[in-house]
Amino acid sequence: MKTARTRPVRVIATLALTVMAFGGCDDDDDDDDNDEKAAATEAVKRISQDAPTSLPANVPDEVLRVTLGGVEYNLRELLSRPPESRPSAHIVAAYQTVSTPADPPPFGTRDVAVLPDSTREAPAAQVYECRQNASDFAWAFLQPEAGLQPITDETIPALEKLVLDHFRYPAGIDFGPPTGTPPVGPAWRVSAPLLDEGSPTAGQTLFIGSVEATVANGPGNVPLLRLANVARIDRGLPSEVFSRTPSDGTQTGYVLRLNTAGGITPTTGCDGTSDMGKRKRVPYAADYYFIDVFTTP
Repeated sequence: MKTARTRPVRVIATLALTVMAFGGCDDDDDDDDNDEKAAATEAVKRISQDAPTSLPANVPDEVLRVTLGGVEYNLRELLSRPPESRPSAHIVAAYQTVSTPADPPPFGTRDVAVLPDSTREAPAAQVYECRQNASDFAWAFLQPEAGLQPITDETIPALEKLVLDHFRYPAGIDFGPPTGTPPVGPAWRVSAPLLDEGSPTAGQTLFIGSVEATVANGPGNVPLLRLANVARIDRGLPSEVFSRTPSDGTQTGYVLRLNTAGGITPTTGCDGTSDMGKRKRVPYAADYYFIDVFTTP
């Protein structure tokens, strides 16, 4: 009888210990998850906080000339002005190309999730496609494929918790106001999958640009560029990592492609119908500086 009475007690005690053990694991998992999110958030903030404060010395004036309100300015001179003056400029962030990410998250909305068309874990490249124009066959530029590494003086802790990439935005996704449906264009992105708010396409910021100025940089390198911000899409990312152009006209966003090497159009391999649709990745390197110009409303 004593044995019969003690068995339920042991079972209850065992269950209680099991619940406590699993409860402790849940708490530990939650703490670890919160720590991971905090680290990712801090890494995002550090990209901007530790960004360069000046441009490289070798940037030609043709890339730096911008027109604001009918008046021409030089971005380098605007960067030297006091922050409270108008117009003035500020480097929001800078990046250099690295190999493409192994597993980039999709972009889009909760209803439309699209993976960027890129080659995984490959060197940064300008991608060309063989196309026919009348009776001629030639390589046409298709898209960039690159990962990004922040240019900073200090190492950014937990940077591996972010995914940074550069690709061609395909358009056709309606993000709703104020963004709407951005046009096709070169896009740069910083993603924090840990901060996805339950959606694979949240926790990221995209900058989509349009070329304003092109300057040759030697026969073997893609040109230097100045691009203007045509769309900035923020989906739950808690910090500024790209410049922007707001609707009230008080700010204009630019990105400069500098220090380019390689990436030029191929000269062989696109000769006839059998080559149609063939793609070729031409390795390249570049630095991208994102600049806000503050203007008078």
